[in-house]
Amino acid sequence: MIDRVLLELPEQVVALDPWAQVAAALGLLAIAAGLLVVEFFVISWGMLTFAAAACAFGACALAFAASPAIGWLFVAVCPLLLLAIVPWGFRRMAESRAVPKTEITADAGYRHEAERLGIVVGAMGELVTDALPTGRAHFAGGDIDVTAIGGPLTRGARVVVLRIEGAIVAVRPA
Repeated sequence: MIDRVLLELPEQVVALDPWAQVAAALGLLAIAAGLLVVEFFVISWGMLTFAAAACAFGACALAFAASPAIGWLFVAVCPLLLLAIVPWGFRRMAESRAVPKTEITADAGYRHEAERLGIVVGAMGELVTDALPTGRAHFAGGDIDVTAIGGPLTRGARVVVLRIEGAIVAVRPA
């Protein structure tokens, strides 16, 4: 099926010498590989990959025009070429200065604010803003952003801490 579809080429291509067709197919395959390599250096939103796929498809079509055996060889080589270039490109991107390499390994900050202020589960405080459902509450150690559980609360309402999950301090009316 595929060789029949790929063999329906324009007369100019079919009239070429089979070795010229193989040479043209190799050229298209080299262009496809080059475009795929360039994709890892240039932001093209996939357009270079699309062009590389079109060149690879054209290379397979020319190879089938020369000989079905050569065509199937090209069909087998295209994924192998892809499997060689893509991992190389990802390794290159990982080693590039354009890709940040830093990690947050230390205390990232805000999630420890409640601990720093001495706010623990069961601590009592007072809302300094409305909590619809988020607001700000004052506790003995200072002010912190809170999330009201069970509905909105108004400014001045006494609250108790239900749980602390990362940066979220969940409160309910006292």
